[in-house]
Amino acid sequence: MAFSLEISYMHILFLAFLTTSFPFPTKGDLIDDICTEIPDEKSLCLDTLRTDPRSTTQNLEVLAQISIDAAIKDAKGLPSLVKSLVNKVSDPGVKARVSGCVIDAQIALANLIHVKQLVDSKFYVAANENARAANDQLSICENSFQLQPPAIEPVELTQASNLLEALVSILIIVTNHML
Repeated sequence: MAFSLEISYMHILFLAFLTTSFPFPTKGDLIDDICTEIPDEKSLCLDTLRTDPRSTTQNLEVLAQISIDAAIKDAKGLPSLVKSLVNKVSDPGVKARVSGCVIDAQIALANLIHVKQLVDSKFYVAANENARAANDQLSICENSFQLQPPAIEPVELTQASNLLEALVSILIIVTNHML
């Protein structure tokens, strides 16, 4: 019996030593933690998450809703922008690729709308997968301009796609934290 008590005291002393010798990491500001994970788009991330009044709660579900809303708002304008570019482009190779981007933009938007429903239903793994699918869909458009023969992607399309990809990346990081 005395032997088991000695072990118990040894365990307690060891745990006391561990807790005082190695400080536990403390959580700082949740928005800073999230936005630090995308250094190239940190200012966009901070602006997107902090300017929304809902962000004061520092809650992952709320931050997910904010990032979803921002991505959907941006994504809603992309199909019409891409359609207008189809009419402006004269090069048939570029026109065909831009036309394909209309479908990619519509699919990405549908994925983002589905992400909103999944987060509302607390299906975070599926929400994360659908956010990644939206990002992949946007990449298909971008990558189509690198095919043989390569074509120059219209600047407006590049800028709009890059912004939406950055917003979706914020969403992916937030949903990663929810897993």
